[in-house]
Amino acid sequence: MPSQSSPPVAPPGFPTKPMHHLAAADLPRAHERCRRLLDKLLQHEDGWVFAKPVDTHSLELRDYLSVIAEPMDLGTVSRRLELRRYPNLLCFSKDVQRTFSNAMTYNNKGDDVYESAAKLSRIFESGWASILEALPSPPPVAVRRTRLKDELSRLPMDLQGKAVVIMKDIGGWIQEVDGRVEVDFDKADEATLDKLE
Repeated sequence: MPSQSSPPVAPPGFPTKPMHHLAAADLPRAHERCRRLLDKLLQHEDGWVFAKPVDTHSLELRDYLSVIAEPMDLGTVSRRLELRRYPNLLCFSKDVQRTFSNAMTYNNKGDDVYESAAKLSRIFESGWASILEALPSPPPVAVRRTRLKDELSRLPMDLQGKAVVIMKDIGGWIQEVDGRVEVDFDKADEATLDKLE
């Protein structure tokens, strides 16, 4: 488990700080920046290739779904973003990156689709990095612990159960009292808080 002084290194294009720290006032601004970046990708001369799900039937790509476990396209990303289906910006980023990663996995380097995916991926990574830089700093650990403690009790039981599993997996302090599970959030480090959030 990573210590607080040496957080795990994020892959390129992924945040080095948690995404949970957006205040309500920051969300619309961040959402709008994601929308503009996505529009830029869709309006690119090669964007049409990724605007719809891969039509495996008409393109006769019989092995596509056996090679690509999680198909994704920018049109689906756009709809999810519009309907506010992303719980955080990282989920948006993962779907965009998955779109291009899938294209580069299925196609060979040098193929038109592969090269278009690589080009658009670079455009995305550059824009995504500027979005991340504009995000505010996360709140102190103590504030995050208090907020999580308050929010956890209001979650549906199935989500509370998932939080307990996360705490058990990382060796978090859990105690059962009168049929209720109590979690000692004071012992949760930043990595655990990230998972729970």
